[in-house]
Amino acid sequence: MARPATTMRPATMTKLTRPVRRRVSLPRGEVTVTLHPDGRISFRHPWQRDEWTTTLAKVYLMAADAYQQQQAAERKAARKARRNSV
Repeated sequence: MARPATTMRPATMTKLTRPVRRRVSLPRGEVTVTLHPDGRISFRHPWQRDEWTTTLAKVYLMAADAYQQQQAAERKAARKARRNSV
């Protein structure tokens, strides 16, 4: 018997009360990423003890800057393509 259709509820976010660690596979190898309750993010190679830590605000700004640079490069390439096709 089929389940009745349910309406989707909006997702709710829970407070981060303790560090959450996840392993992520990247092109350069596996990395452990840790989200800390105080707004920090840490990266560590599994075979090393060194941990690189920064704030989530800095990571957000870096991602926003990278996105803006990518958009600007795409607009520049489109303008160049339009100029060359005329």
